[in-house]
Amino acid sequence: MNAESLLVEDTEISSAELPKDSNYSKFKDKLKFDVVVIDPGHGGHDPGSIGYRNVKEKDIVLDIAKKVGDYIKEYLPDVKVVYTRDDDTFVGLQERGSIANKAEGDLFVSLHCNSFSSRQPHGTEVYFLGLEKSETALEVMKRENRLVRADNDTEQKELTQEELLIYELANSGYIASSERIAGMLEHQLDDRAQRRSRGVKQARFVVLYHASMPAVLVESGFISNPSEARYLTSDYGQSIIASAIFRSIRNYKKKYEKSQHFNTK
Repeated sequence: MNAESLLVEDTEISSAELPKDSNYSKFKDKLKFDVVVIDPGHGGHDPGSIGYRNVKEKDIVLDIAKKVGDYIKEYLPDVKVVYTRDDDTFVGLQERGSIANKAEGDLFVSLHCNSFSSRQPHGTEVYFLGLEKSETALEVMKRENRLVRADNDTEQKELTQEELLIYELANSGYIASSERIAGMLEHQLDDRAQRRSRGVKQARFVVLYHASMPAVLVESGFISNPSEARYLTSDYGQSIIASAIFRSIRNYKKKYEKSQHFNTK
């Protein structure tokens, strides 16, 4: 299967002629889906998970992030791509959300790789912000909320249930949209990229909490599994994963803009 074959022709979304009133035009521009923030997890002195044959999570997710960004630039030229990091540098969890907020992002996609003590687990998982309902989701949350400091020590970031409840009350619309895009991602990764889906789940990820917009976290596979580690370090595998993520973003954009009635006069 060629990675490019997973990309379909993009259908232009026709927009009605805007009224001459400049304030209305500015308001309508604000409703457009035109900024995607891509967040490659970890970086710099924080390698993330270390997988089979010492592959590093931070390197894999940066490569995938750039491929997603390239697809967006080619097939959705009206959408601006913002990276929380575009090289091997460390960016804190709260700072990643701040970057997204300053860019006025319409969607925040955080990219990660999973890991386990056994080499058997495999497949993808997609998360949005919420209270974890399984032990595995709790373990993933703890790992992705853990930072490696410059002194090589670790720091565990915490998001309490009370903080989560306050966020849910204030941002129910974001959470509903996050669940929707998470479902689209699961479908593309499972059906189109043909990766085993481990489901859509919720967890208290600090990085999602600080992004004031629909936000999801993608675990693209287990680098502790030799087969998936080889796949995720290959250009082919990264292109397949990236194209599935791109297709989800494109489809979400279409549904979002249709719901905003951009085709009506």
